[in-house]
Amino acid sequence: MGATAFPSILTLFRLLGSGTVRFFTDLGRYVSIVWWMLRNIPNAKEYSRNILQQMVVIGNNSIPIVLFVSFFVGMVTAVQSSYQLYDWIPRAVVGALVTKSVLLELVPLLSALVLAGKVGATITAEIGTMRVTEQIDALEALAFDPISFLITPRVLAGVLMFPLLVVFGDFVAILGGMFGASSIAGIPAEAFVEGMKGSFKTYDAVFGIIKGVVFGYIITSVACFQGYGVQGGSEGVGRATMSTVVLTCLAVVVMDFILASVLL
Repeated sequence: MGATAFPSILTLFRLLGSGTVRFFTDLGRYVSIVWWMLRNIPNAKEYSRNILQQMVVIGNNSIPIVLFVSFFVGMVTAVQSSYQLYDWIPRAVVGALVTKSVLLELVPLLSALVLAGKVGATITAEIGTMRVTEQIDALEALAFDPISFLITPRVLAGVLMFPLLVVFGDFVAILGGMFGASSIAGIPAEAFVEGMKGSFKTYDAVFGIIKGVVFGYIITSVACFQGYGVQGGSEGVGRATMSTVVLTCLAVVVMDFILASVLL
């Protein structure tokens, strides 16, 4: 039994060692790409057309899904809040709970998780396909900087457009909460608005916008990194796309906790 367990322990340590090496190797490559991207931001005006195009793809094309999710998030929050409150608690509290919840947490987080699948997977598939079809090699042969041409516009567009999507989502989520409170929970709209006014703080909205900026950077930068390093043809593109969705969702959740701990 001891002789059998010894090779198993060696295999475990070997797997842990290779995983650790791979993690730090990927981390070093990611930091290198980000550093090169930051150095070339002053030259981003040369690719302003790409930035505008990516702002449309990331921002404008994501509005319907963000608004849809936000509206039902507001409705669910209002209905559940009214259910959990006792009869003797003022019904205006529902408006306060919905406003705080959607501004501080629900809209930024859930929008980021949804967009991790939509925007992140799309970016990885696009850049990964360019890598396996040697289009990136062609850009380098033509003296184009592929990081400035492909990655910087997408990351800048994500940092700019995600906060705007959060603002739109906040507005629609509060409307959805008011609709759910009045039509399902039987709470008058006047009471909902009263609670909303009493609990609203400007910093709550600003905090959600800060989350949008951070989440936008995380999703787009990780997606670009995964796509840029694709290997193994179309199968590698599929693996990188799956890894992007998983990694960005995990990173968003962890960063959500860190931001809440530091900024609140």
